[in-house]
Amino acid sequence: MKSIVLPALALVLSTAFASANVIDGTDDRDSLLVIGPSLGLSPDEIDRIRKVSGYVGCFQPTPSLGSGALFLNNQQILTAAHIFFDPETGARRSSCFFKTQDWEAVKIDLAPESAVFGALPPKAGSNYDFAVVPLVSPVPGAEPFPVAEDKAVKAGDELIVVTAHPAGMEKAVPNEVPVVQGCKIRRVPISSSITSFYRSDCDASGSSSGGMNLSRVDGELVYRGITITTGLWREPALHGAPYDEKRGSVTTSLGTDAAILEAGRKLAVETRFWSAGPATD
Repeated sequence: MKSIVLPALALVLSTAFASANVIDGTDDRDSLLVIGPSLGLSPDEIDRIRKVSGYVGCFQPTPSLGSGALFLNNQQILTAAHIFFDPETGARRSSCFFKTQDWEAVKIDLAPESAVFGALPPKAGSNYDFAVVPLVSPVPGAEPFPVAEDKAVKAGDELIVVTAHPAGMEKAVPNEVPVVQGCKIRRVPISSSITSFYRSDCDASGSSSGGMNLSRVDGELVYRGITITTGLWREPALHGAPYDEKRGSVTTSLGTDAAILEAGRKLAVETRFWSAGPATD
């Protein structure tokens, strides 16, 4: 089985003085409101991104924070599974939430006990490090970006990566505004695992896990994957280094097809039957 394991990116809140895995020069990440138009995003697309993406976090028994976005409908998100598990004990975290970065932010509790995980517990940064997690109530007026399952990603595809607020950024961005970057898929390995994945030159650091990867297919903005792992983002020698998979100057994302799409569809069917909220353990 082809492995994609590298240091995972969810930020444990006690982490301090984080840096970033900046690939090919300078840190290109900036505010959605500042560089969104230059990335080809319309005002409506910018507003839509703010409604469907945001922070994913948990408080107990240890805190964690990452990124995520609505997936297939407005009552479930796709993100990195390791956000929901204590790295030392493997225990599932609780008191979890999703908070959008809309003009008027919406914070809704998550129900990880009803989630579909790639593995229990997941191995951070692996092909199984994904979670489709239901919200206890829908995000009003939010329309997730579609999945183009019939159009495979390929090397050279341009991406717009959206993260809530990654650590170690060079530019100052308000916490309530999404961070975006334009970058490119460099390689799409053949996966023998349950998920597809691809390598990119996107900059990444702590709390980048689960960040939504968007791309245009036939002119439409579609949900292509989630940021799952990067190289040695605390290693100063790699800061600004050219794209190089062997050295770790690379970022890896899981695709929104295969097992992830199946998990999303499965959960969407299950949540249709909720009448008094999600099931509990």
